[in-house]
Amino acid sequence: MKKLLLLLLIVIAVPMTMMADDPVEIGGIYYTFIPKGKIATVTSNPDGYSGDIVIPSTVTDDNNVIYNVRSIGENAFKDCSGLTSVTIPNSVTSIGGEAFQNCSGLTSVHISDIAAWCNISISSNPLECAHHLYLNDVEITDLVIPDGVTSIGSSAFNGCSGLTSVTIPDGVTSLGSSAFKGCTGLTTIDIPEGVTSIESSAFNGCSGLTSVTIPDG
Repeated sequence: MKKLLLLLLIVIAVPMTMMADDPVEIGGIYYTFIPKGKIATVTSNPDGYSGDIVIPSTVTDDNNVIYNVRSIGENAFKDCSGLTSVTIPNSVTSIGGEAFQNCSGLTSVHISDIAAWCNISISSNPLECAHHLYLNDVEITDLVIPDGVTSIGSSAFNGCSGLTSVTIPDGVTSLGSSAFKGCTGLTTIDIPEGVTSIESSAFNGCSGLTSVTIPDG
């Protein structure tokens, strides 16, 4: 009994600020906040999202506390058929499951850093709906992975049919699962000597490929 009372007292004593808040709308986008760490997650809009959505890297709550937007939550944009484009900041490190499922009107995804995009943990890639990726408002057709990138994450470019070529630097050692799945516009690809791991479905559905060079390693 004493142990139970002690446990209850500990639970009651945990500051409420340690817990995530209810969704809050700021600038037309809904977020949940985790006060410890000052982290914000994009979440679903009860009325749905539409038009061009620009996700900021930081948001400020009513108490003037600044939160870093680190993730797009599960189901955040699911079934938002009126969504036409989405801009995702470098601060985002993960995209949750089904976040962009059934976004039939989505035609473009905008980013500002290829290296950051290669490292995002992606469970639902908006490119599967949009098919076209833009870097600083210019569509990427000839993708050049920048020096310093060591791996291309799972599903990083999944569905990006607008890509026609990919240049991978020697420093890259692995291609994640489904990394270029559905990139039907790719015709040739040269994988550098540094790559020692190509995970499942990396080029699944790349129907336009006529030549792939794979190193001995």
